[in-house]
Amino acid sequence: MAADSYGKRLRDEVTCPVCLEYFTDPVTLDCGHNFCKGCITMYWGEAPSDATCPQCRERVQPGNLRPNRQLASVVQIAKELNEPPKLAASGWGVCERHQEPLKLFCQDDQAPICVVCDRSKEHRPHRVVPVEEAAQEIKDQISCSLEILRKEREKILLFKAENEKESQDLLIQMQEEREKTAAAFRQVRQFLEEQEKLLLAGTEEVEKEIAMRREEHLVRLSGELSSLDSLIQELEEKQQQSASELLQNLGSILERCQKESFENPGAFPVALKWRIHDFCDINPFLETLMKKFKDSLVSGLQLQEAKVTLDPDTAHPKLILSEDHKSVRYGDEWQDLCDKPERFDYWCFVLGREGFTAGRHFWEVTVGSEEAWSVGIARKSVRRKGDFDCSPKEGIWDMGMWAGKCRVSNPVDNASLSLSQELKRIRVTLNCTGGRVSFFDADTGAQLYLYSEASFCEETLLPFFYVVNGGHLTLCP
Repeated sequence: MAADSYGKRLRDEVTCPVCLEYFTDPVTLDCGHNFCKGCITMYWGEAPSDATCPQCRERVQPGNLRPNRQLASVVQIAKELNEPPKLAASGWGVCERHQEPLKLFCQDDQAPICVVCDRSKEHRPHRVVPVEEAAQEIKDQISCSLEILRKEREKILLFKAENEKESQDLLIQMQEEREKTAAAFRQVRQFLEEQEKLLLAGTEEVEKEIAMRREEHLVRLSGELSSLDSLIQELEEKQQQSASELLQNLGSILERCQKESFENPGAFPVALKWRIHDFCDINPFLETLMKKFKDSLVSGLQLQEAKVTLDPDTAHPKLILSEDHKSVRYGDEWQDLCDKPERFDYWCFVLGREGFTAGRHFWEVTVGSEEAWSVGIARKSVRRKGDFDCSPKEGIWDMGMWAGKCRVSNPVDNASLSLSQELKRIRVTLNCTGGRVSFFDADTGAQLYLYSEASFCEETLLPFFYVVNGGHLTLCP
């Protein structure tokens, strides 16, 4: 406290009474008081005729200002004593409380302290280390953080590149599908326009034939009417004649009457009427066809989630199904099951209960890393007994894991499929009308394989499953 009092008194002695700052170029007046040369000159103004001391009001001579060099030296010393010591060379800061270098670091308060602070009651129980050690720890943490951030940045750049490539591939795929769809609709439109022209031309031809036959029939009927009118008139005249005149040429007249009996020959032949009936049936046929087309198109556009369950009557005796028929696993022992015609007895296959004949459907299956397993679809008429190839030729379109590789049963592409990550869920997509079976990674949406132009032969299609050697499959809810 005494040091602080002496310091304040020293600051008061080296402070200019005018600017209240440390003296700058101090000068002494005749009265003995000291001021900054600039402050006293400004206080008196230019060429003062009557000058007084700002402090004691005694008259002084402006020209008698004497530089006080000794006071200037004392001012410099006071500045150094009252300002914190500059430790730029050592790089340490200074404790505001104790004026000591901040050479220590309190880990509890996360703040630099001096040696006096370290001895104080406030920091005595805290963990204190040298600032070099604390700085090195922070640098190490920063290095680790930088390494993690750089790795994250590289990962984001990789994801960004993959995303750009995936989006570009999807855009290209959608453009190709759009062109295919537009081309298909153009073909349908062209076909319908051609059929419309043929039908209109046919109706026009029938109309012309009807009109022609009508005119011919009218001409024939007009001739018949004219002949009958003539005969009627002649008979009426005979009726008025005398008996002798009436009996003359009577035989020829009666013979003419018998010949004039009219029989309708029919203006329109049966074949022409059948053609007319055919045209009459076209509109109801087109209406029914349009309704079926709309229903089929809507069904084809809408992808419906199928609620698939396993059919225990088809399961191989070594397959164990859950009570809800939503999962299947391979068992080591042969179960004592009834050998039904629909049960597989050689391959460890099981089919789904639900069948599909039209539309687009999908279901998802959780798969294990164990081998071997496969999922897909099969014709309802697929063979159930004995050994046979698992292939589209036999009515099975599948993909799965066997021999340590992800594969498909298509003989053309019976090679391992490349996977970007471990498969956990597979989405099976069936397009009955389009003849397509697709397999996707349900977690990433990546297409794994596509059977295009599959021959379903208009049969009912059933979900297909295969597990062996400890494998298991679970249908997603």
